[in-house]
Amino acid sequence: MRKWKSRLLAAIVISGMAVVSTGCSTFGGILGAAPGAANAAATPAPTPTPSTSLAFDSVFTDFGSVHPVVPIGENLELQLDMWTEQKTHEWYTTANKKFSFVISVFDRAVPAEAPFAQKRPVYMSNVTVTATTSTTGGSSATPFVLNLDPVTTTLDPEALRSDAGLLVTSPKGGFQLEGNTIGVLTDDTYGLVLDFSMTITVDAIGGVGGSAAGTRSVVHQPIRVAIFQPPAPTTIEGKVQ
Repeated sequence: MRKWKSRLLAAIVISGMAVVSTGCSTFGGILGAAPGAANAAATPAPTPTPSTSLAFDSVFTDFGSVHPVVPIGENLELQLDMWTEQKTHEWYTTANKKFSFVISVFDRAVPAEAPFAQKRPVYMSNVTVTATTSTTGGSSATPFVLNLDPVTTTLDPEALRSDAGLLVTSPKGGFQLEGNTIGVLTDDTYGLVLDFSMTITVDAIGGVGGSAAGTRSVVHQPIRVAIFQPPAPTTIEGKVQ
């Protein structure tokens, strides 16, 4: 797991600011506190909203990474970390659009430094990612579909597996997939939704993956991505660059 953790850290540092969504409906930025008098009454920070300059509201536009969190149980969270190899304003209709992602689960019922045996084991047996486009013409397409078994797909030589799938409880578990490519889209495409669907089994502490104590469910996390037109070619001394 060392490889994907180091790359994820690099992606987060490059992003400069993480945009985080909770569940499937809300998201917010990280806002710095404004200077003021020590005795000034505290006022809540404004809630960021998607850019009104975009035809397609996207939480994956400015910073190149997103980190939405989905509750999957009491004090149990699934986190999807997704990043791109390009600036997200360069997700042009005419270009290949590459992205990578990591799926991890965090047991917040115990301290992060608690022994791993005290954390609830969570397993993932299937991952699907489906892209659905929005166009000015009103039509829709599915230019990207991924459907895989994380147990047979993971490249982590230290990955822990069971009959219920791949262990994804942090820090010993997790799943990473790099270099996914969405190809050329129709000229009138202005946005797409990447729907991540994950089959998750939560076991009791000390349980065995796939045991009767396990609770299985399908978790969805959509990521909205704005798509842009390529820049017009520039002309210098009568030559198109």
